[in-house]
Amino acid sequence: MKRLGIRFGRPKTKKNTTTDNTPIVLKIESLGHDGRGVGRHQGKTLFVEGALPNEQVHVDIIATHKRFDEAKVSEIITPSADRVDPFCKHYDDCGGCQLQHLEHSVQIHHKQKSVLSQLQRIGQITPEVIETPLTSPSVHYRRSARVGINVLQRSGEVIVGFRRRKSNKLLDIDHCPILDQRCDGLFSALKATLQDLHNPKGFTHAEILLGDQSIAIQIRCKHTPDKDSRELLETFAKTHQLNLYIKTDTQLLTLCEASTKNAYQVADNKVELHFEPGDFLQVNASINQKMIDQAIDWLTPASQDSILDLFCGLGNFTLPLAHYADHVTGIEGSDEMVSRANKNALINQLANVSFYRADLAGDNQQQTWYQANYNKMLLDPPRSGAYELIDQMPLGMEKILYISCEPSALARDAKRLQEKGYKLTRFCAMDMFPHTSHVESMALFEKAEKPKTKPKAGLFKR
Repeated sequence: MKRLGIRFGRPKTKKNTTTDNTPIVLKIESLGHDGRGVGRHQGKTLFVEGALPNEQVHVDIIATHKRFDEAKVSEIITPSADRVDPFCKHYDDCGGCQLQHLEHSVQIHHKQKSVLSQLQRIGQITPEVIETPLTSPSVHYRRSARVGINVLQRSGEVIVGFRRRKSNKLLDIDHCPILDQRCDGLFSALKATLQDLHNPKGFTHAEILLGDQSIAIQIRCKHTPDKDSRELLETFAKTHQLNLYIKTDTQLLTLCEASTKNAYQVADNKVELHFEPGDFLQVNASINQKMIDQAIDWLTPASQDSILDLFCGLGNFTLPLAHYADHVTGIEGSDEMVSRANKNALINQLANVSFYRADLAGDNQQQTWYQANYNKMLLDPPRSGAYELIDQMPLGMEKILYISCEPSALARDAKRLQEKGYKLTRFCAMDMFPHTSHVESMALFEKAEKPKTKPKAGLFKR
């Protein structure tokens, strides 16, 4: 029987068709995994945007479903002690953050509770040890972002910013306090530059990636910019000391590269990772450093260990682990990323690593890397998780470290690992995405010892 993939996101909403528009008085019991308050009304669960646990609120129902309804706050009667004023002027309209109204130090504990709840509800699993969450600065933590670009049809005004709440339309933004402080002023400067171009309609979005000393911006364009446009963009890049690239359907143009390289250091500066525009980076540099240190601590790599790193990317975990293990093998789905990881190994003069490209959702049992012997493994899958991979991957490892960005996928995969003889020994929530509903987790699975069987009576003589 074909197994249905895990579903993420909310079901399609139905408009509220009730004729009684009297506000409902509701006591908020908890915080949902998407950052909305959760209460109950007439025996039905109600998800309320903008509400916090222990608050009493007036709400208006905005959508109804078979098993639950959705609502918005019309009045806060009794506010939570943890409620704070949002610090961003765009918060009410921008779709980037969902939890700025909740005290930052409290957010990660609600998120941890949500992940543990899903582990228990979906996987019937409780970690043996729950570690203190890894925490992050509350602002200026993000070193990567995708910024939308649009041109208003009537006025011709260029809009640069993020998606509005519950909308595909862009919100014009001049400042984002979540982004690295080096991005201050870039939105306005990019908007002004695009406004001066002859035909800015071809530009659709920009990807910002920050290294330790560099700011790289890759702008997506439907066509190759003309000479005048390229000159204006180059001036913009030089003025703000940017590494600027234009991505079209057919090529990647380098318009300007400052003297600083696109790179960042990890593992107490033992490893330097170089990246290119469009690459995936862990968005929170502070948490990434702590996460790598904790991965090394939990996996305890030693000189006799052979470690498999799946979804390895640039080698973010692979190369730091190689400083301790006998050999580390990294697997990634893109030829470009494998090439990048190999270059990073050369730059860091690490010869005890190998990188391979593979479709990790497919059957890899005939691959050379699969048939090698490993005793430890690190998994850092996308939001969809690694269920299919777990079913066909080599499971002779004594330790499996799972980095998760989707709690429901982690819970489902943890249950499968438990069925295959592993126990969840350590768990830690990580504040990778402050002020959003997203949460990163680290889970350590260890091979369960087989129970010793008692000899049958009379088998041995006294």
